Amino acid sequence: MGCSVTVHDRVGPDRIANAVEPLEADAALALLESAVCETVRLAYGTDAAEVELTLSGDGEMERLNFDHMGERGPTDVLSFPLHEWALNGQASHLTDDDGISPPGPLLLGDVVIDVDQALRQAAEGDWGVVEELVLLAIHGTLHLLGHDHADIDEEERMRRLERDVLSLLHRRHREIAWQPGSLFDRAGHAVSTGS
Repeated sequence: MGCSVTVHDRVGPDRIANAVEPLEADAALALLESAVCETVRLAYGTDAAEVELTLSGDGEMERLNFDHMGERGPTDVLSFPLHEWALNGQASHLTDDDGISPPGPLLLGDVVIDVDQALRQAAEGDWGVVEELVLLAIHGTLHLLGHDHADIDEEERMRRLERDVLSLLHRRHREIAWQPGSLFDRAGHAVSTGS
């Protein structure tokens, strides 16, 4: 049981390494995988699940954003869920209409993060790119599991889950130089940026 993440690097290892320095690229990717799996665990449970995580640049994200959302320009994260979900509080459950899944881990879908947009947002927010990428991975994974922020109740539920995962990662990954006052308040509790 558990979660597995397949990372697709569409920007190249050098761009990722430059974006996440001084953290090693492998450590940053492992942290993103951890963020995705902790999000799945908190929102879905411990059943076997798989997530595809794609790191793209502005060009690819602009195309995806236009093709799938009808919006021009890049966006920070897009999610492509493969299932219909019902929410019970913060917990995600497959709807009865979703059908029968084949044996093995449940493939949840694809989360695509625009590394270029993450760099800009981190600079605007005055926090680290790794922190921004982690938040985007969490946010995108929650969308895979049926969470949204179209109304205030949905947004509050989604932000609470984001904070829970960020707090867990903050405690578990002390080797990361989380920047005080950014995604984490001064008491070390995760806070959301509102993306």
